[in-house]
Amino acid sequence: MSPKTKAETATEKKPITRTAKKIGEPLASAKRLADATNSDQHHMAHVTKLALALFDKLTDLHGMGDRERLLLEVTTMLHDIGWSRTTDGGHHKHSRDMILEAELPGLTEDERTLCAQIARYHNKAEPDKSRHKGFATLKKKERAIVSWLAGILRAADGLDCTHRGAIRVGDCELAKKRLTISLAGRGDCGAEISGAEKKSKLLGRMVDRELVFRLCS
Repeated sequence: MSPKTKAETATEKKPITRTAKKIGEPLASAKRLADATNSDQHHMAHVTKLALALFDKLTDLHGMGDRERLLLEVTTMLHDIGWSRTTDGGHHKHSRDMILEAELPGLTEDERTLCAQIARYHNKAEPDKSRHKGFATLKKKERAIVSWLAGILRAADGLDCTHRGAIRVGDCELAKKRLTISLAGRGDCGAEISGAEKKSKLLGRMVDRELVFRLCS
Protein backbone atom coordinates (compact mmCIF):
# COMPACT_ATOMS: atom_id res chain seq x y z
CA MET A 1 0.00 0.00 0.00
CA SER A 2 1.44 3.36 -1.01
CA PRO A 3 1.84 6.05 1.67
CA LYS A 4 -0.87 8.70 1.89
CA THR A 5 -0.20 12.12 0.46
CA LYS A 6 -0.31 15.24 2.62
CA ALA A 7 -3.55 16.28 0.92
CA GLU A 8 -5.20 12.93 1.70
CA THR A 9 -4.05 13.10 5.32
CA ALA A 10 -5.34 16.68 5.71
CA THR A 11 -8.68 15.71 4.19
CA GLU A 12 -9.08 12.88 6.70
CA LYS A 13 -8.21 15.05 9.69
CA LYS A 14 -10.26 18.15 8.94
CA PRO A 15 -13.75 16.81 9.79
CA ILE A 16 -12.55 15.47 13.13
CA THR A 17 -10.75 18.71 14.00
CA ARG A 18 -13.67 20.92 13.05
CA THR A 19 -16.20 18.80 14.92
CA ALA A 20 -14.04 18.77 18.05
CA LYS A 21 -13.60 22.53 17.81
CA LYS A 22 -17.30 23.25 17.35
CA ILE A 23 -18.29 21.06 20.30
CA GLY A 24 -15.27 21.37 22.55
CA GLU A 25 -14.88 25.14 22.65
CA PRO A 26 -18.29 26.10 24.14
CA LEU A 27 -18.19 23.20 26.59
CA ALA A 28 -14.72 24.15 27.80
CA SER A 29 -15.78 27.79 28.16
CA ALA A 30 -18.97 26.81 29.98
CA LYS A 31 -16.98 24.60 32.35
CA ARG A 32 -14.60 27.45 33.17
CA LEU A 33 -17.49 29.82 33.86
CA ALA A 34 -19.30 27.22 35.97
CA ASP A 35 -16.14 26.51 37.95
CA ALA A 36 -15.70 30.22 38.64
CA THR A 37 -19.27 30.89 39.78
CA ASN A 38 -21.03 27.72 40.88
CA SER A 39 -20.25 26.27 44.31
CA ASP A 40 -22.15 23.01 43.73
CA GLN A 41 -20.28 21.29 40.93
CA HIS A 42 -21.72 17.89 41.80
CA HIS A 43 -25.29 19.09 41.26
CA MET A 44 -24.37 20.78 37.98
CA ALA A 45 -22.68 17.65 36.67
CA HIS A 46 -25.51 15.34 37.73
CA VAL A 47 -28.29 17.51 36.30
CA THR A 48 -26.31 17.69 33.04
CA LYS A 49 -26.13 13.90 32.95
CA LEU A 50 -29.87 13.58 33.63
CA ALA A 51 -30.81 16.22 31.06
CA LEU A 52 -28.73 14.62 28.31
CA ALA A 53 -30.19 11.21 29.13
CA LEU A 54 -33.73 12.60 28.82
CA PHE A 55 -32.83 14.35 25.56
CA ASP A 56 -31.51 11.10 24.10
CA LYS A 57 -34.50 9.04 25.27
CA LEU A 58 -36.98 11.53 23.79
CA THR A 59 -35.32 12.04 20.39
CA ASP A 60 -38.24 10.49 18.50
CA LEU A 61 -40.56 13.09 20.03
CA HIS A 62 -38.52 16.28 19.80
CA GLY A 63 -36.65 15.47 16.58
CA MET A 64 -33.65 17.64 17.50
CA GLY A 65 -30.03 16.83 16.74
CA ASP A 66 -26.47 17.21 17.95
CA ARG A 67 -26.43 21.01 17.88
CA GLU A 68 -29.49 21.34 20.10
CA ARG A 69 -28.02 18.68 22.40
CA LEU A 70 -24.91 20.82 22.70
CA LEU A 71 -27.02 23.86 23.60
CA LEU A 72 -28.73 21.82 26.31
CA GLU A 73 -25.39 20.65 27.69
CA VAL A 74 -23.92 24.15 27.77
CA THR A 75 -27.03 25.61 29.39
CA THR A 76 -27.32 22.88 31.99
CA MET A 77 -23.72 23.46 33.02
CA LEU A 78 -24.58 27.14 33.50
CA HIS A 79 -28.17 27.04 34.73
CA ASP A 80 -27.30 27.90 38.36
CA ILE A 81 -24.48 30.41 37.86
CA GLY A 82 -26.93 33.21 38.71
CA TRP A 83 -26.68 32.25 42.37
CA SER A 84 -23.29 33.98 42.37
CA ARG A 85 -25.15 37.30 41.93
CA THR A 86 -28.03 36.78 44.31
CA THR A 87 -28.96 35.13 47.58
CA ASP A 88 -32.64 36.05 47.64
CA GLY A 89 -34.10 34.46 44.50
CA GLY A 90 -34.31 35.31 40.84
CA HIS A 91 -31.15 33.36 40.08
CA HIS A 92 -32.62 32.03 36.82
CA LYS A 93 -32.76 35.56 35.39
CA HIS A 94 -29.23 36.29 36.58
CA SER A 95 -28.10 33.06 34.87
CA ARG A 96 -29.72 34.33 31.67
CA ASP A 97 -27.93 37.67 31.90
CA MET A 98 -24.58 36.11 32.69
CA ILE A 99 -24.81 33.78 29.70
CA LEU A 100 -25.60 36.75 27.46
CA GLU A 101 -22.52 38.51 28.83
CA ALA A 102 -20.25 35.46 28.66
CA GLU A 103 -17.57 34.59 26.14
CA LEU A 104 -18.63 31.23 24.70
CA PRO A 105 -16.45 30.62 21.62
CA GLY A 106 -17.93 28.11 19.21
CA LEU A 107 -21.49 29.34 19.66
CA THR A 108 -23.13 31.89 17.42
CA GLU A 109 -24.79 34.93 18.96
CA ASP A 110 -28.19 33.38 18.23
CA GLU A 111 -27.19 30.13 19.94
CA ARG A 112 -25.93 31.99 23.00
CA THR A 113 -29.30 33.80 23.13
CA LEU A 114 -31.09 30.44 23.06
CA CYS A 115 -28.91 29.16 25.92
CA ALA A 116 -29.73 32.29 27.91
CA GLN A 117 -33.46 31.83 27.35
CA ILE A 118 -33.32 28.13 28.29
CA ALA A 119 -31.53 29.02 31.52
CA ARG A 120 -34.08 31.74 32.26
CA TYR A 121 -36.89 29.17 32.09
CA HIS A 122 -35.30 26.39 34.12
CA ASN A 123 -37.08 27.77 37.18
CA LYS A 124 -40.23 29.72 38.05
CA ALA A 125 -42.28 30.95 35.05
CA GLU A 126 -42.60 28.94 31.85
CA PRO A 127 -42.07 30.43 28.36
CA ASP A 128 -44.88 32.78 27.36
CA LYS A 129 -44.57 34.98 24.28
CA SER A 130 -47.51 37.13 25.39
CA ARG A 131 -45.71 38.11 28.62
CA HIS A 132 -41.99 37.76 27.97
CA LYS A 133 -40.42 40.08 25.40
CA GLY A 134 -37.18 38.13 25.07
CA PHE A 135 -39.02 34.92 24.26
CA ALA A 136 -41.47 36.68 21.93
CA THR A 137 -38.65 38.06 19.77
CA LEU A 138 -37.45 34.55 18.92
CA LYS A 139 -38.50 32.84 15.71
CA LYS A 140 -41.15 30.13 15.96
CA LYS A 141 -38.59 27.32 15.59
CA GLU A 142 -36.35 28.92 18.21
CA ARG A 143 -39.25 29.20 20.65
CA ALA A 144 -39.90 25.49 20.19
CA ILE A 145 -36.23 24.69 20.89
CA VAL A 146 -36.24 26.82 24.05
CA SER A 147 -39.49 25.26 25.27
CA TRP A 148 -38.29 21.71 24.65
CA LEU A 149 -34.86 22.16 26.19
CA ALA A 150 -36.15 24.19 29.14
CA GLY A 151 -38.75 21.48 29.75
CA ILE A 152 -36.06 18.80 29.79
CA LEU A 153 -33.81 20.91 32.04
CA ARG A 154 -36.63 21.62 34.49
CA ALA A 155 -37.41 17.91 34.84
CA ALA A 156 -33.74 17.02 35.27
CA ASP A 157 -33.28 19.75 37.88
CA GLY A 158 -36.32 18.46 39.75
CA LEU A 159 -34.86 14.95 39.74
CA ASP A 160 -31.86 16.30 41.66
CA CYS A 161 -33.72 18.77 43.87
CA THR A 162 -31.96 17.32 46.92
CA HIS A 163 -28.52 17.67 45.27
CA ARG A 164 -27.77 14.05 46.29
CA GLY A 165 -27.12 12.69 42.81
CA ALA A 166 -29.32 9.73 43.70
CA ILE A 167 -31.35 9.29 40.49
CA ARG A 168 -30.50 7.75 37.14
CA VAL A 169 -32.75 7.82 34.05
CA GLY A 170 -33.74 4.45 32.61
CA ASP A 171 -36.15 3.57 29.82
CA CYS A 172 -38.98 5.74 28.56
CA GLU A 173 -42.26 4.02 27.67
CA LEU A 174 -44.43 5.95 25.24
CA ALA A 175 -48.18 5.41 25.11
CA LYS A 176 -50.95 7.34 23.41
CA LYS A 177 -51.72 9.51 26.43
CA ARG A 178 -48.83 8.83 28.76
CA LEU A 179 -45.04 8.93 28.86
CA THR A 180 -43.55 6.82 31.63
CA ILE A 181 -39.96 7.58 32.59
CA SER A 182 -38.34 4.77 34.55
CA LEU A 183 -35.76 5.72 37.15
CA ALA A 184 -33.16 3.94 39.22
CA GLY A 185 -32.52 5.46 42.62
CA ARG A 186 -30.33 5.19 45.68
CA GLY A 187 -32.12 5.19 49.03
CA ASP A 188 -35.41 6.99 49.60
CA CYS A 189 -36.03 9.04 46.45
CA GLY A 190 -39.48 10.35 47.29
CA ALA A 191 -38.24 13.94 47.32
CA GLU A 192 -36.63 13.57 43.90
CA ILE A 193 -39.78 12.08 42.36
CA SER A 194 -41.87 14.86 43.87
CA GLY A 195 -39.39 17.45 42.61
CA ALA A 196 -39.59 16.10 39.07
CA GLU A 197 -43.37 16.02 39.15
CA LYS A 198 -43.52 19.64 40.27
CA LYS A 199 -41.16 20.80 37.52
CA SER A 200 -42.36 18.63 34.61
CA LYS A 201 -45.47 20.53 33.49
CA LEU A 202 -43.64 22.19 30.60
CA LEU A 203 -42.11 18.92 29.40
CA GLY A 204 -45.50 17.24 29.65
CA ARG A 205 -46.95 19.94 27.44
CA MET A 206 -44.19 19.47 24.88
CA VAL A 207 -44.63 15.69 24.68
CA ASP A 208 -48.41 16.21 24.73
CA ARG A 209 -48.85 13.43 27.27
CA GLU A 210 -49.18 12.83 30.97
CA LEU A 211 -45.73 12.38 32.46
CA VAL A 212 -45.21 9.57 34.96
CA PHE A 213 -41.95 9.08 36.86
CA ARG A 214 -41.62 5.46 37.98
CA LEU A 215 -38.94 4.35 40.40
CA CYS A 216 -37.82 0.81 39.57
CA SER A 217 -36.54 -1.54 42.24
